[in-house]
Amino acid sequence: MNSAKGRRGAIFGVDYGLKRVGLAVSDPEGRVAVGAGRLEGLSGRALARAIGAAARSRGAEVVVIGQPSGEGRGHEEVTSGTTALSAALERMGFEVAGWDESYTTAEALAARRRFGGRSSASKGWADEAAAILILQSYLDQQRSVGGPEMEGEKPDRGIEEAG
Repeated sequence: MNSAKGRRGAIFGVDYGLKRVGLAVSDPEGRVAVGAGRLEGLSGRALARAIGAAARSRGAEVVVIGQPSGEGRGHEEVTSGTTALSAALERMGFEVAGWDESYTTAEALAARRRFGGRSSASKGWADEAAAILILQSYLDQQRSVGGPEMEGEKPDRGIEEAG
């Protein structure tokens, strides 16, 4: 798996789905992920081009794609789709990292219910929320294992940065 250690600049996150794709982007320091919308009705090259254009427009050179980790409905199709998307984005010059997306949509739905909202994912908001969760998890892990030091923060336990 690739890593964005030592890099500065936004990182783009993707929650790949067979119907909709959620998008997220980090701040340039890699501290926090925010929603960047969703894509519907695209697949294959058109989807890769749309994600690439969205990532580039936000200054991202790294794309984190949620990877399914279990057996579930559509698991094989989603795995195949994320593999093809990763390869297409790499050919476009992006650094691509796969990241476990287990339960991110369920987590987004549960959070919405806790705050009194309806929990249906049919409107697509959950895809963007899942992309935010995937990317934030990646950012948190990068920082905890010696990723780029944040201004005003002390380095974690002296772990050396990998280049």
